Amino acid sequence: VSDYGLYVLVTSFLTYFIMDFGLGDAVARFISKYRIENDEQKINQILGLTSKIYLYINLCIFTALVVFFFLLDNIFKELNDVEIEKFKSIYIIAGLFSLLSFPFSSLNGVVIAFERFVFLKLCDFINKCLTIVLMVIALYFGYKLYSLVFINALVGIFIIIIKLFYLRKHTNINVDFKFKSKELKKQIFGFSAWVTIIGIAQRLLINISPTLLAIYSGTTAISIFSIGIIIEGYVWTFAGALNGMFLPRVTALNSESNDKSKVTELMIKVGRIQLFVVGLLVIGIIIFGKEFIVLWMGEKFKESYLVVILLVIPGLVPITQNIASTLMYVENKLKYTALIYICSSIVSIISSIFLIPKFGALGAALGISLGISIFQVVVMNIIYQKVMKINVVYFLKSSFVKMLPLFLIVIGIGLAMNYYIKTSDFFTLFVKAFIIGIVYLALMFGFGLKKEEKDLFASVITKRFN
Repeated sequence: VSDYGLYVLVTSFLTYFIMDFGLGDAVARFISKYRIENDEQKINQILGLTSKIYLYINLCIFTALVVFFFLLDNIFKELNDVEIEKFKSIYIIAGLFSLLSFPFSSLNGVVIAFERFVFLKLCDFINKCLTIVLMVIALYFGYKLYSLVFINALVGIFIIIIKLFYLRKHTNINVDFKFKSKELKKQIFGFSAWVTIIGIAQRLLINISPTLLAIYSGTTAISIFSIGIIIEGYVWTFAGALNGMFLPRVTALNSESNDKSKVTELMIKVGRIQLFVVGLLVIGIIIFGKEFIVLWMGEKFKESYLVVILLVIPGLVPITQNIASTLMYVENKLKYTALIYICSSIVSIISSIFLIPKFGALGAALGISLGISIFQVVVMNIIYQKVMKINVVYFLKSSFVKMLPLFLIVIGIGLAMNYYIKTSDFFTLFVKAFIIGIVYLALMFGFGLKKEEKDLFASVITKRFN
């Protein structure tokens, strides 16, 4: 438990330093724009310009990591002598990998701009699966903390190499490192400044929690919290499968017309599909989450279930509004998003500081949930409605109002099943989950989905079988 707490603490601590300051998003936005204009020269120029900026930032990150290495004893006073020595060792391993991988941070933005979405999601999938397989092998043969950190680094480098080879083979990119332009640099930083603020605020929202837990509680609370974060992360990995895919489409719509009704319609179409997918995942967590965590990690991690619930439920609305958030990027109105994330993080941190000493991991989750609910759900939708002129009320009626009653019915059936059928092993759990999955699909296809949505899923299944 202590070692795992250290593993999570190092990962979260390094994220304060390893950020691309919005350059990845800037690359995706500008390349999408230049592809619409069919200007390959500008694509090569912006990649050359941003590559040099990445190297300068990497040097600054290296300096910061070295300085903070000598301050670790003073920052994490709750850690004992053995824990602090382990922390320093994995800090060095993870820090070196971060410095090696950082200059390639824009690769995802390039892949998104060229609309190679299947490849990108396949890379994410391989990354997750390969990491898990290698970790299981390492743990089985008795390797522990250091091997897990090394495996993460090794798989990360492997995925970077795959992306580089793919882009070299399937695109005409020829990076122009000699290109210089103060005007373009000004445009990039004008866009990326707000993305940077959003990135910092996002890190302060969740990634600072292990640090606060280390200061006010200890490594056990970090482990309990991190189990919740792992499950929450996998939920949004699946739920966010469509994220980024519509940047070129929204950019084109915005270039063609200022009519926001088309954006609203696209938002409803994508949002309903995302809600259909994430609805099944969230319902599964609500019904079976506690049983799964107890079977997986043991009774002492039972509190992680409430951590997952508090982190997942508030994110249900934002994850289905990817089109609206993408429009904010396209129209360069990120100052609103940045201010909302800042306020969300401030509320989360302040409330967590008061709640953690008494409630531990649950206090951290409560603080985050409060910040997300107030600002990223309520205030953000007001911005979408008033500033972006998106018909949010119509969106909520077309998606959540129509699907939520069916969600509640499935949850009711699932909780009743849990009451009468106790779970003692994974087989029973999976059988119950399979039954609930069938009930969910039957209700959604019978009453929840529109005809065109049913046709869409049917066509995908038919193609796969063919």
